[in-house]
Amino acid sequence: MDKKAYTKLGIALVIIVLLLIGGYKLYSDSLENDFNNISTVEIERVAESYTGVYHRPGCPKVKTILQPIIFDEGKTAEENNKQAKAEGYTPCKRCHPEQVK
Repeated sequence: MDKKAYTKLGIALVIIVLLLIGGYKLYSDSLENDFNNISTVEIERVAESYTGVYHRPGCPKVKTILQPIIFDEGKTAEENNKQAKAEGYTPCKRCHPEQVK
């Protein structure tokens, strides 16, 4: 290979690395926003019988639940939290549905 070919190869590799870094940054920012944008005023709660965990409806984990169990009969989030706990579910450690503001 001559010097021009090595230069072109080097430039191509730099461009690929920059694209990979930029793509990762966009992905990680998007993922972080998913967790940070969870509303703290949602009233209903969503549970999964397989794991025994309940979540806020905006939790990213809810998207993966195949057969969700909805707690929405209470008039407040606290009432729905109590109902979920009474049925043996534990709160999600990502969205913290037990923390009501």
